[in-house]
Amino acid sequence: MFTSTLITVASLLATNALAAYNPSCSNNVVTYWGQNSWGGAHLDSPDNWEKPLASYCEDSTFDVINISFLTNYNLTGLPVLNHAFHCETTYNYTNTLHCPDIGTDIKKCQDNGKKIVLSLGGGNIYTYGLSSEADGQAFADTVWNMFLGGTHKYRPYDDAVLDGVDLDIESGEHTGYIGFINRLRSHFEGASKQYIISAAPQCVYPDANLGSTLSGAWIDNNYVQFYNNPCNLANMDNKWNFDYTSWDKLAKSNPNSNSKVYVGLPAGQGAAGNGYLDLGSVQKSITKLYADYESTFGGIMLWDASWYTNNREYVSGLSSWVKSNMKCGSSPAPTSSPPSPEPTYATSS
Repeated sequence: MFTSTLITVASLLATNALAAYNPSCSNNVVTYWGQNSWGGAHLDSPDNWEKPLASYCEDSTFDVINISFLTNYNLTGLPVLNHAFHCETTYNYTNTLHCPDIGTDIKKCQDNGKKIVLSLGGGNIYTYGLSSEADGQAFADTVWNMFLGGTHKYRPYDDAVLDGVDLDIESGEHTGYIGFINRLRSHFEGASKQYIISAAPQCVYPDANLGSTLSGAWIDNNYVQFYNNPCNLANMDNKWNFDYTSWDKLAKSNPNSNSKVYVGLPAGQGAAGNGYLDLGSVQKSITKLYADYESTFGGIMLWDASWYTNNREYVSGLSSWVKSNMKCGSSPAPTSSPPSPEPTYATSS
């Protein structure tokens, strides 16, 4: 009994030390896991590929990790996931992955205070879409039962219950997403946990695929991709390319009065076609955005987790700086910040 109590107290202390996500804070750090973008460009260096999910939950770098991606909704059957090389086993006679090891890691991460969210969509090599409110509602029931608080014969992560849903919608029919979100929120009522609904629009405003959804449905977090577009952070001083004000206004007009905007950034030089900046330039830009738009500023999003392994000094330095310099609620941020390390760049072996 005494030993058990000590272990429990120690576990709680460890969890509190790592737990950080707070929807009212401006210093949250989010990443995506499951696509191994570094490994895709370095096929000859498997030792440096993206690590198992739990590896990114062992310190305070990330607060929310979005598992990517659910790539095919398959509305007449079972949805299809893609997690790169992390899981390739399917349930018998289906195309639906069965990933018990990821399920175990999800629970480990949650025990460490992390929020683990399912991301739908991904780049336009995938096929998905919701063409009607009815499709959205039906698919919400499927997601609830297979990944969240419901029950289903085929749960890809077994009894692990994810902390919400993210929409990284870059193609396909998109008229059914408001119905999808509304139906999910009806499932959330009375649930034992608070779920996150987020989206990752392109920085071009309004987003071509999510525009009406972002203005008409409840959104907790907008992870705006300020990369792969002319509106990337490098063009922040160019009013013809860079527009943050519209995203601020969108968040303020959302049905969720606490809707936040996150600055989405590449986590490494090769993680995106453009938008990667040295640490000092990123800090300067974020400082200005935070000063101008503090009420809707939620933090940063980094694509993707595989770069933490291969550009660790940069990613951990940026995360530490955000957590030290952005406010959380009414508490002012510390006046001092950790030293800014020089960026490091991954090279293939």
